Amino acid sequence: LIQVFAFFLVLYFTFVYFFVIVLYLVDWFGSGGKCVAEGMEEGDMNTRAMMEFAFELSWTTFTTVGYGTVAPPGDDVGCYPVRLICSIEAILGVGFVSCCSGIFYAKLMRMLAVAPVTFSSTLCVQYGKGLEDSGKRYGPVSKHSFGETHWGEDDLDDEFD
Repeated sequence: LIQVFAFFLVLYFTFVYFFVIVLYLVDWFGSGGKCVAEGMEEGDMNTRAMMEFAFELSWTTFTTVGYGTVAPPGDDVGCYPVRLICSIEAILGVGFVSCCSGIFYAKLMRMLAVAPVTFSSTLCVQYGKGLEDSGKRYGPVSKHSFGETHWGEDDLDDEFD
């Protein structure tokens, strides 16, 4: 189970970093770096800061968290390629999460199916019929224990007090 979790974690970071590089390149060559790092000043734009913004945009888009701190502007015409990539990344992220959770659930259920479970064959729980006979009987299982319940008068007094 740990290997499956580690595999999905490595795959997640691979997807996120792939989209970081794609977003960075599309933003840099398409709009000169103004779509991903929208709030940055012209003098503050460097590769490290743009990669940080691209990483934040990528992981929030891929996991569909969408905090809103980094988002490509919707009114700028040059940012449409970045918005398209974010849409594709969000769709792939939803598919990734659903596949991972399905596979993880299947692995977990397979492990639980072979887990040693013991059942007690020495306890029989029998409920009476209707409200007039609402007593319960607990006792050992035998071939005669599935018949009708017979209560002594002392048992009934203890049961309903």
